[in-house]
Amino acid sequence: MRIFASSDLHTDFPDNWRLVRELSTQAFVADTLIVAGDVADDLGVIEGTLKMLRARFRHVCYLPGNHELWVRDAAYDSVEKFEQVLALCRRLGVHTQPVALDGCWVVPLFSWYDADAARAAIADYAELEGWADFYFCKWPSGMGLPVADFFLRLNEPHLKSYDRPVITFSHFAPRADLLPAPEWLRFKALFKVASCDGLEEQLRRAGAAVHVFGHSHIACDRVIDDVRYVQSPLRYPRERRTQEFPLKMIWRS
Repeated sequence: MRIFASSDLHTDFPDNWRLVRELSTQAFVADTLIVAGDVADDLGVIEGTLKMLRARFRHVCYLPGNHELWVRDAAYDSVEKFEQVLALCRRLGVHTQPVALDGCWVVPLFSWYDADAARAAIADYAELEGWADFYFCKWPSGMGLPVADFFLRLNEPHLKSYDRPVITFSHFAPRADLLPAPEWLRFKALFKVASCDGLEEQLRRAGAAVHVFGHSHIACDRVIDDVRYVQSPLRYPRERRTQEFPLKMIWRS
């Protein structure tokens, strides 16, 4: 069995939908795909994409990114949509909880950035004024704690010792030094909305050997203190140099 990493499929773009649809229906039937968030914000597109992936891979491990939690003008809030996405995954047989595979565990870690700090940073980074999450995410008034803490608490039951090597994954980066320095970026404020404090400590508690993440659309494959950090994003069509689905093999057993 092989395990492949991916993220940021954005299949609400026709070109990206086509690349997913064109994945071989034979080459990966014994393999696992990790999707580290941002398939789409439309529930119908999310369902169609996950169905296509389930038809091509033995296992699909997935968690929602920020786009999935956009509600726009819906009657429900972002936490309710999060629960809808998880219910959809249960129906489709997509793993959003820890799963034991051949030779390893795959453990999803939910996450969010510090939304309050990001909003406060608008005074210094005017480009954050247009950050879509501020307009399309709707958090319930009774959450009782910051958004990032809400998601990190969901991971607590899964932070334990496992009986085989562990691959964790999240949508947001677990540490800011996995992102390029702001001077190299067109969107200088990326670091304010791309990493999650507390996630690094959680993946270490789970004993991760590999951690897959997404969101920044910037490919990454680095080892820091014995953990391999991987991002393999499909990206928006305008950001790609090739028309190939970026399947990056990270494990073989």
